[in-house]
Amino acid sequence: MRSTGLPAVALMAMMLAACSTGGAGPDQPDEPSGGIDDGKADGPGSAWTHVGLGVAYQRVNTGSAILIVYGGYSAQLNASAAWATELVDTQLGAADVGHIYAVQGPADAGYDGREIANTALRAHLKTIDTSESPIYVVAHSSGSYVAHELLAQLHATGNADVLSRIAYANLDGGGAGLTAYIADSLRQLTFVYAHDPTLASGFSENHSTARALGSEYAPHATTFEVVVPSTGCDNGAGWCLHDVLVTHRPHNARSYDLADDYTDFVDRPVTTEYLDALLPQR
Repeated sequence: MRSTGLPAVALMAMMLAACSTGGAGPDQPDEPSGGIDDGKADGPGSAWTHVGLGVAYQRVNTGSAILIVYGGYSAQLNASAAWATELVDTQLGAADVGHIYAVQGPADAGYDGREIANTALRAHLKTIDTSESPIYVVAHSSGSYVAHELLAQLHATGNADVLSRIAYANLDGGGAGLTAYIADSLRQLTFVYAHDPTLASGFSENHSTARALGSEYAPHATTFEVVVPSTGCDNGAGWCLHDVLVTHRPHNARSYDLADDYTDFVDRPVTTEYLDALLPQR
């Protein structure tokens, strides 16, 4: 049976996991430790409009559909913007996406600071939303917690009509902040992980969490395995494979490299397979 909230025991477990140096629980993906780049909030360029802390917006074509991309822990805003732009240029532009929101990664892996301006994003969204536009939310890693904050705000403010138009892809992220009610309110929800079948141990770092969440929120959710052979990742390098959800060939064979994996797609195709689970079936 699915839970609609976090019981006290689970909440305490999450708090302990956030404070420890060990592995995370099923609601919080494993994340590498490390500091935050002081320049992570750098803007993505003059073509983008500053919406609020960590959030930028750009109108890219005449399409009415909306894409909101949440970067993972420590991702700079300009990197999230580059990744979002590549998704539109490669596939989503042809699916009528004309509005992009890029969101930087949280300052800590569990998003304890709640520093990202989702409230400002919601206010800006009202100015462009046609009340019929499809909305695609893509969140990588700990960016899922920031995405869940937006979804929870929409639920709390009675925006059921907006939730019903959202198709959400959680890329190797966690489940904290998501509830059964919110999951059931979305048009589509999929939990995504990566697999390189040419490796003996070739799964992305949080693949077990993605599968568990897909089962927990079924039948209103699906699980999607992105299969990419010969990624260039080392055998067992779960953090490299974690970024296969962004690009078919990550830059660091042993670990993640958000700065490059979100921005450099030359001979490194952007990962789009999971988008087929979000787009309306024709």
